[in-house]
Amino acid sequence: MKKRLALWRQELNQNFRAFKKGARTHWQNLPAFGTARIALLALGMFILVALIYLAQSSNAALLARDLRVKQLKIQEVERENAQLRYEIAALASPSAIEQRARKLGLGPAKRVVYAEMPWIQPEPNELMPAFLPQGQIVTAPQTFQSSSNTLEDLLALFGLASLTERVNAQSQ
Repeated sequence: MKKRLALWRQELNQNFRAFKKGARTHWQNLPAFGTARIALLALGMFILVALIYLAQSSNAALLARDLRVKQLKIQEVERENAQLRYEIAALASPSAIEQRARKLGLGPAKRVVYAEMPWIQPEPNELMPAFLPQGQIVTAPQTFQSSSNTLEDLLALFGLASLTERVNAQSQ
């Protein structure tokens, strides 16, 4: 058994030496390690630059598309605003307002009635001098005094007694 083990060891050493010699010759035939490293580094840098360029150009294309979409939306909104301004101008014209008023049954006044309400006027000393009445002093109406005709007294209190007289006079 020792012989066999020695033979096997010797054969293994011979095979190893042959492999080593073949690897050495193969290694010497390969390009220098420095040259291959530089070539691989250059290839890697080229790929990295190409990827960065592609990423930036695709990002720029996406931004340009988004910008164009937003510009189209702005133009659409501006067109819509112009249309709405036109419609507002058309509806706010005096002729359009008159037509809508006539459809609602409105028209020019047939008769004008004025009501005197002296209690609404402020005291003369509260007015600015430019608005003081010339030679007139207006006093506030007196409080409600009881009398026989309550409706006439209420109308007089609110300043409508003379109004009813005017309406009656105009209708006759």
